Amino acid sequence: MVQVPLKDYGYANARVRAKTARLLDAAAYGSMIEAKDEDEILNLLEQTDYAPEIEEAILEGKRPTIIDRAFNRNLARNFRHIREFVSGPPQDLLGAVLARWDLYNLKSTLRGKRGLVPVSEISRVFVPAGDLDLVTLEEIASQPDIRSAIDLIVTFSTTWRIPYGRALSRKMGEYLREHDLSILERSLDSFHYQWVHGLIRGNDVNSQMVRKMIQIEVDITNIITALRTRGLEMPQNQAVEFYLAGGAIGESQFKYLMGLREREDIMHASVLSAYRQPLQAGMNSYEEKGDVAFQDELDRYLIRKCLGMNKDPLSIGVIIAYMWRKYMELTNLRVIIRGKNIGLIGSQIKKEMIVLEAAGV
Repeated sequence: MVQVPLKDYGYANARVRAKTARLLDAAAYGSMIEAKDEDEILNLLEQTDYAPEIEEAILEGKRPTIIDRAFNRNLARNFRHIREFVSGPPQDLLGAVLARWDLYNLKSTLRGKRGLVPVSEISRVFVPAGDLDLVTLEEIASQPDIRSAIDLIVTFSTTWRIPYGRALSRKMGEYLREHDLSILERSLDSFHYQWVHGLIRGNDVNSQMVRKMIQIEVDITNIITALRTRGLEMPQNQAVEFYLAGGAIGESQFKYLMGLREREDIMHASVLSAYRQPLQAGMNSYEEKGDVAFQDELDRYLIRKCLGMNKDPLSIGVIIAYMWRKYMELTNLRVIIRGKNIGLIGSQIKKEMIVLEAAGV
């Protein structure tokens, strides 16, 4: 595979634009929404980039969990392929972008083990698009209990780009006392974003784009935390334990947000002015969805910002925009198939899809 240095994103971006051209368009979505059932949707997907994963899923029986796994494997295949286009510093930046999937996979494993979920069910949600491959993840998930899984993560992570085992080790005693998985998850989040920021060196335009994306991710986590814990009587020294560093929201500002009791007060806090529009959109559908409405709208905000990074054809923004368009595509496919399975009509399915002007769908 040809690899290119940092100074020349031209080749890599040309390959990524070819991938972008294979993404589903409005007509393809329309055909699937009008399809009579899931089988017809899968037949349509067999004519697309999803063919290898769909064919494998059909051989295994077309169960919903297998279809879900097929989508995740397709996402991972495309993202890992992009890393083959570049070498040197660009791989570090891409590693910082894709590390979110390592964090997601490890947290999914811990949640699955904590909930006594079968290994096959844990494995289906894996998106091995970062540094951790499927074999490694499945070996961790195959451990008999959560303690054994954590021990293996600690052992394996000494050779990983981000040694997550350190985050788990430092909080293991507290977790064993409290049996609260959020203790480990918060430690993983904090360690992850601290380490990822260290992977982003320099202040060139490409580094700035990756840093901005991660900053928004961190801010969203802090905003959702403040919204979900509003009204709780919590001392400031305890509130700060929930703070995730690395975003635009400072620690003192987060403490202030955590001290607010009303949802509307949090939404209209001056520190969140950049997020006013998605928060208001979330409020508009709060009665229907609850707190999930805020998460959905903030995620849309993140996607919109990342799609806007593709203006320079020779920057990493082209890659970032593709990755989020691909993620959006899989989200929409899940919405369509789930909608068909529960009997929603076309207009109801469309309402649940992520449709952004900047995405061209």
